[in-house]
Amino acid sequence: MRKFKHLSINEKIILKELSRSELYKKKNGKINYSKIARFMGRDKKTIRRELKKFKEYDPLKSQKQYLKNRKNSKKHITLTVKQIKWLNKNFNILHNTPETICKIYEIEFGEKFPMCFKTLYKYIYLGLFNMDKKYLYFKGKKRKTKNSTDNRGKLSNYKTIEEAKHDRYEFGWFQMDCIVGSDHKSAVLTFTEELTKFTIAKKLREQTAEEVVKTIKNIFENRLFKNCIKGIITDQGKEFSNWKEIEKITGSNVYFCDHGAPKQKHHVERINRDIRHWLPQGTDFNKVDNKQLNWIIKTVNNKLRPCLNWISSKKAFEFMTLITK
Repeated sequence: MRKFKHLSINEKIILKELSRSELYKKKNGKINYSKIARFMGRDKKTIRRELKKFKEYDPLKSQKQYLKNRKNSKKHITLTVKQIKWLNKNFNILHNTPETICKIYEIEFGEKFPMCFKTLYKYIYLGLFNMDKKYLYFKGKKRKTKNSTDNRGKLSNYKTIEEAKHDRYEFGWFQMDCIVGSDHKSAVLTFTEELTKFTIAKKLREQTAEEVVKTIKNIFENRLFKNCIKGIITDQGKEFSNWKEIEKITGSNVYFCDHGAPKQKHHVERINRDIRHWLPQGTDFNKVDNKQLNWIIKTVNNKLRPCLNWISSKKAFEFMTLITK
């Protein structure tokens, strides 16, 4: 591959002055391209070609034409059959984002993906390489956060989020939430560890405090979680009203966010977005079997995350449980 740089506007201005100077002309009065090339550290052909662009050389006009040509230039990227199959798996099946796809390719094959993630986004919107934008998060549409009022009733005598102050790099703090199904008839309990983003998700038969307690009891039969938990942060939903029982089961305190402030538990909200990508709003979770939900959570936990320096939540969680024993 040839390595060279185009002439800059400053070089073109210098070139014009040199071409006019008597010091850089031959005895016959013609321009000495070789002498100018040596002075500028450029090839003789480059200097001659540049000066012959116009009858009377104009550096500004030359730069304007150069920028216009660059704007109209298009790089045609081709992928091998093997690369297209790999891309199909990571985008159409696993629904990885373009940025993640580029990073996974670099890790797996030890070289950069043939295009940057911005170009990959463009190709997705154009429908190239059999990629469909419906597999993008939010199906490629931008979403805005809506300010809403929390009208689910009030809890009393509970621990507030102000009491849950801890180091953001401290392992063992979990955020808890419920993803509600269609007509509020079904739900999924999500449990996300703040530092690693590792998530546990279980179906609820109904969105009640009793069902939540029963599900948490089932989760914490695994001693691994009970040994590492230091605290739980959740919202003031009525399904978490039996928080004292949750504290007994987990051996840790439960802290509640302010009314209508989901950003105070943004880690679990972010993971909920990943889950919602696979189970969009309006999904009846009663029709989603445990095998499907487990596959989704496995995919979410195995996803490489920029915030974890491009390792998965699963690997980060395994590492932290190992070093904090």
